[in-house]
Amino acid sequence: MSTPTEISETTTGAQLRGARLYMKLSLAEMAKATRYAKSYLGLVETGKKPVTLELLTAYERVLGDGMKRPDLVHPRLIKIDTPQERERVLAAVEAGEPDVFAQGPTSSSIDAAICPNLSENAIGHFRTWAIEGKTSTLRANAISVLGFLPGRENAEVVAQALNTDPKVRRLCVASEVSRLMQWDWPTSLQVADDPTTAPDAKKLGAKLAKEAVDPKDSESRWVAGWLLQRLAPVLG
Repeated sequence: MSTPTEISETTTGAQLRGARLYMKLSLAEMAKATRYAKSYLGLVETGKKPVTLELLTAYERVLGDGMKRPDLVHPRLIKIDTPQERERVLAAVEAGEPDVFAQGPTSSSIDAAICPNLSENAIGHFRTWAIEGKTSTLRANAISVLGFLPGRENAEVVAQALNTDPKVRRLCVASEVSRLMQWDWPTSLQVADDPTTAPDAKKLGAKLAKEAVDPKDSESRWVAGWLLQRLAPVLG
């Protein structure tokens, strides 16, 4: 293999890790698929080596749409870019402290990055926060994390919260709309309040149809189904 020389200026190792985890691939599986050494990929994903354009191309080839999963558009979106930040957040959650999840909307890369490292104790905290969290922001962020996790119990908590908590449902619907369409937050909130006002309902509907069968995210599936029902009058 030739020595890579061109460095990506826009993609971080944390983003590669988040995309890989979203697609439910282990580091070993990714190494086999990309033909890069597992140890090298680990160094890149943890920020100890830069993301080269060659490696970025390899990830895009293997992960496909997983690399294209954008974040919602929000002026206060919280991201985690380093392994040290991730470990700090994980330690806080393990101790029962919501940390960044109570501070503002969190990026999907955070959800994907921490989910594989959560203990049963930490997952229990997220289940509690999803229903009993002190703020709608915390409850919505907890739902997003649970949505990434496998298991019927997590999916049931997601559905329960979205069915019974209108404030959280509004935030989660707006987040999904913003993420899929890259609309600004005020527009996304407006669509959450009245889906028939969506600026491009047909395009939104097409994207939601894919999310409705996404096996990797129970929150996205629920929100997509909810929105599609309410978009029916304008979709024809």
